[in-house]
Amino acid sequence: MSQLKTKIVPAILVKNKAEFQKQFAKIKKDFTYIQVDIMDGVFVKEKNDIRPDTIKSIIRGYKLEIHLMVDAPSKYAVRWAGLSNVKKIIWHYEANVDHERIMALNKFLKNKKIQTGLAIKPNTSLAKIKNLIPEFHTIQIMAIKPGGQGRKFQPSVLPKIKALRSKYKDLNIAVDGGVNDRNFLAIKKAGANIIAVGSYLQNANNLKSALAKLKI
Repeated sequence: MSQLKTKIVPAILVKNKAEFQKQFAKIKKDFTYIQVDIMDGVFVKEKNDIRPDTIKSIIRGYKLEIHLMVDAPSKYAVRWAGLSNVKKIIWHYEANVDHERIMALNKFLKNKKIQTGLAIKPNTSLAKIKNLIPEFHTIQIMAIKPGGQGRKFQPSVLPKIKALRSKYKDLNIAVDGGVNDRNFLAIKKAGANIIAVGSYLQNANNLKSALAKLKI
């Protein structure tokens, strides 16, 4: 099991600025670091219209990680790298499996002092990214099919988290998708130290008590 401190990251997955403002308002008092999900309608069938200029005035003073569920990660990454609030950019291995292109984007972002994350879908094996893992700040394992918020957590990813943690004691392992108070502890015990939480927080009547249930 990892000795890394567990971090809860609220994930905002919305279609437009109005929805972003609403979800941001729900979590802004309890967090200073948030994940913003970007979808292009190609890599995933859902699409949203969230750009740096859309949210720049809303998120002043907050740190962001951008989760790109897009077919052309380099194009989007360059756009988001220009926003000073952005501390990490995560994109999907499956968007372009060419290792050279993945490493070129990785190097570009690191040169801009932005942390990098590589995400994989639930059915993508760790073997496919084994040579890339040491080059990234974070490996994000999706526990749902990427795209929509509110989908059901797939317990089949837990052995994958354990396998990754057993080999990389100090790696940041993130899990995203379907996290709630019923599976949070199992995810943490498997070895994830960054846990993105979306609809569970947004649907909570009382955010503080919902968070307390996660921290038990």
